[in-house]
Amino acid sequence: MSAHRQRTARHRTNSGLLRPQWRSNTDRLTREQAPLVVRSLLTAGVDTTVHGLAACLYAFAAHPGDWNRLRESPALARTAFDEAVRWQSPVQTFFRTATTDVTIAGTTIPADTKILMFLAAANRDPDRWHGADRFDLTRPPPGHVGFGMGIHRCVGQHVAGLEAETLLTALAGRVERIEPVGEPHRHSNNTLRSWTSLPVQVRKDR
Repeated sequence: MSAHRQRTARHRTNSGLLRPQWRSNTDRLTREQAPLVVRSLLTAGVDTTVHGLAACLYAFAAHPGDWNRLRESPALARTAFDEAVRWQSPVQTFFRTATTDVTIAGTTIPADTKILMFLAAANRDPDRWHGADRFDLTRPPPGHVGFGMGIHRCVGQHVAGLEAETLLTALAGRVERIEPVGEPHRHSNNTLRSWTSLPVQVRKDR
């Protein structure tokens, strides 16, 4: 950061125009850590948010009845995004490391073992979800692991949800139908579920 920008930032902070809040729920972020957290929010969520929004368009193009339901009740926009994330799981898998020996379903996982979690499989677990392979706008949204779980839950999930809610609400007020106009093509990736091409057209509300 240039000396001029540093002086400007200090002036804004001291004058009350900008009061940075670096405290988390459990500890205080340092000045060095704070920009790294912001950068993570701006970069780590780009592809996954885009793929989540694409999943919404894909869902509504394939389920016009649900699009009509959203148009009638725009407040369902956040629910629609959550259900699309559960249904398509933009992040398919994720690695974690066991910090201690742990036994799950009779199998012991030693400490320091790498664990590959299949988030997409959990999001379509028939023991957890009725009609798991179906996009359902009436499904209660809580419970999916598309954003992770526990202390590893995605820190930017609320930003992604706000972006999706804003976009879907705006579309619901302007677009009568979202229609497929060609064969969608998946993007080959071991971790992310997305499309290289998702041809749809929107019909403007009269």
